[in-house]
Amino acid sequence: MEEKNFEELRNQFAILKDQLNKQEIVNDRLLRETMKAKKRDINSSKNLEYGCVLFCFFILPLNWYTRTWSLPFTIATALLLIVCAVATHFIHKPVDSLNFLKDDFATVARVMAKFKKQYDCWLYYVTPVLLTPWIAWACYDFAWRRALEGVNPWLMCIPIFVGGGIGFAIGLYYHFKAVNAAQDIIDDMENME
Repeated sequence: MEEKNFEELRNQFAILKDQLNKQEIVNDRLLRETMKAKKRDINSSKNLEYGCVLFCFFILPLNWYTRTWSLPFTIATALLLIVCAVATHFIHKPVDSLNFLKDDFATVARVMAKFKKQYDCWLYYVTPVLLTPWIAWACYDFAWRRALEGVNPWLMCIPIFVGGGIGFAIGLYYHFKAVNAAQDIIDDMENME
């Protein structure tokens, strides 16, 4: 009788162990699918950057006809766009090379933490260093060099400030969307352990 109870207990333990293993596999798969979905939020910031660069490169040749901006400013703007696109490529490259369905969690966490740090450094340190002189030059080039008689150059700067503010707000939205997605991936992995 005891042997029969022992055998029944062993079978129940085996069934329970099998169910726990299946549950762990399901949780792992769900986590990996969630990480893959959050990668789309990270890629949306990259795609916006590339889209803006392409749009600007299509518009820059119009300057040859309108002469709104000086040639040095137009060249500097093109170079600034190239620098931003290259930086975006290199910051996103490790994330793009991740395979969320196969890579181990330690690698994913390390790449996400590095991405988040680089993206934040770009926003808080590099962006002001690049954009402050560029906006000042844009105001000088557009407003002071081209100011009409009797028109206050500061009034001509309003479109630059409004456009810059709108662009900055859109950029911040996509920046935080990407950074929060990276942090969510890290948090999900920590909660899994």
